[in-house]
Amino acid sequence: MNEKEISKIVSQSVKKTLEDRGVKQSVNESSLAGVAKSTRQVIKEAVILTPKAFVLKTEFQSNTTKENHFKLYKSYVDSFNRISSKLDTVDKVKDPSNANDSEFRRLKQDEQHNLNGVKLHELYFDNISDLASNIGMDSIPFIRLARDWGSFESWQFDFRACGMAATEGWAVLYWEPFKQRYLNCFVEKHNIGVPVGGIPVLVVDTWHHAWFRDFPDSPDGKLNYLNAMMREVNWNVVEARMIIAERSNIQQIFMIKPVGMPETERMVSNVRIANAPPIDKSQVTTKIGV
Repeated sequence: MNEKEISKIVSQSVKKTLEDRGVKQSVNESSLAGVAKSTRQVIKEAVILTPKAFVLKTEFQSNTTKENHFKLYKSYVDSFNRISSKLDTVDKVKDPSNANDSEFRRLKQDEQHNLNGVKLHELYFDNISDLASNIGMDSIPFIRLARDWGSFESWQFDFRACGMAATEGWAVLYWEPFKQRYLNCFVEKHNIGVPVGGIPVLVVDTWHHAWFRDFPDSPDGKLNYLNAMMREVNWNVVEARMIIAERSNIQQIFMIKPVGMPETERMVSNVRIANAPPIDKSQVTTKIGV
């Protein structure tokens, strides 16, 4: 991100902050530029996202739906960037002390909401809309899903059920490093029900905006939408994600143990020696009559 873009973000953030605090007077643009320059180092520490371009060839979604989806995706990017810059200016000592009225708390919640919204949309855009979708029985996705679900068909029903169960959210197939297998889940909004440590390999949007315009006439509109998206899964993308997920060795995080025996464990182990007398030999004196 160049200095001009950084200055723009800072200016917008300053204006919004002043408006929120009821400051009505106009702000000199040159003053804002000075603020941007003086806080350049702070902004460099912020996490800044850049929206990506996507082409969806599917005919199961109208151009209106696609355009609105891309606009929504970009709004998550823009919101995250504003929030990220604001977080660098919040008092992280005094502000979080009152959880009932904390700007820091609100910003952190919105930060995750928007960041997850960006991630999930990018995963979704990249793994759908394959007009020549097919999956070979000798492919990694077919073999893994048949292994973990008993059959490829069983996995399909479970994944679709997750999509139907989500009210406003996402159906997600992910690599579960703790169990070393693939599981399905649904994420409500963007941050409710996210599996800790799970690596998403297939994502389908189940928010109403993703399907209600193009599947409104049938009582099974959402079901038909999910069927349509699953028929156009880009299995090459899913397979590449699976290979990366399985090679990540994230499961090793759960294998890390403290070196040596912790004090509490030492205490418990001593109690467990049922055949030994409670009083240690070192506590018994050998001197008589003293």
